[in-house]
Amino acid sequence: MYDFIGDIDGHADELRQLLVKLEYEQHDETWSHQQRKVIFLGDYIDRGPKQKETIDIVRGMVEAGNAIALMGNHELNAIGFSIATADGKGFLRPHISKNREQHQKFLDEFPFGSSKYKEVIAWFKTLPMCFETTNFRAIHACYDSRQLEVISDHLGEEYLINDKFLVEAFTVGSQLYEAIEVCLKGIELDLPAGMSFLDKDGIERHNVRCKWWDPQLKTFKEVAIISDENIRVNLCDKELPANAIAEYDNLKPVFFGHYWHRGETPQKLSDFAACLDYSVASKDLTIGKLAAYRMGNESRLDNDHFVYVDSMYAKSN
Repeated sequence: MYDFIGDIDGHADELRQLLVKLEYEQHDETWSHQQRKVIFLGDYIDRGPKQKETIDIVRGMVEAGNAIALMGNHELNAIGFSIATADGKGFLRPHISKNREQHQKFLDEFPFGSSKYKEVIAWFKTLPMCFETTNFRAIHACYDSRQLEVISDHLGEEYLINDKFLVEAFTVGSQLYEAIEVCLKGIELDLPAGMSFLDKDGIERHNVRCKWWDPQLKTFKEVAIISDENIRVNLCDKELPANAIAEYDNLKPVFFGHYWHRGETPQKLSDFAACLDYSVASKDLTIGKLAAYRMGNESRLDNDHFVYVDSMYAKSN
């Protein structure tokens, strides 16, 4: 039996609390359950206050056989940030101020180029991008069968990044880059020509992130992941281009993180889709949660199986 845990983002204290709530016990510096195993859905680093402690817990459980840890976009970014380009003049993920700022909490605890930095980057390379059984699927952001086929053709059926394809994985426009972008960061569709909207920060956007998990959604307005309904109502009612999204087949439940639900009680998106990212690292200190789904023998998801803890910040405010 499996418990799925969403984006931790360096929040080790909340992870310990959630594991206790899920009835895992700590023995010899690792956590275990007599009948269950955790599947971590990626994004263990950046943002939060305890990067090393989070990695120690997750990695310790994986190495003890008590968990499976998937790669998130933050772990992939960390790999790219660590690798110099062939000409020695830059890195696969450029060290520009925006990228460094996003990654600084990790770099504070794992100084760039240090032995412990190199060790944890090597561990990130062992994280698969997808995990699937006869009963469920798990991925960080988007289960897209077409893109997963591209990834498996390059990296093998275990979806493990390797040095042979690292440059291609970070080369904008390459087939592998586009496939990984979808699976670890989600689908974004360009709006029809002349259409745009202002996001919550007042930035003009010409594309939308998509609810790929719901095959019933057909228009840009329906499919857009936008929490502000005042923005949504002004979006385009035009139908999506044919085959723009590989419609999820609803043959078995799929678990993912990445999408930062805010201020909501964790619940299923459909009978076959569950997002477990509930913004534990949100800057709004009152709403963050670290969420899990405790799976039994069900073939359709059950809202009673969600388990969560509030962020430590929320409790203190």
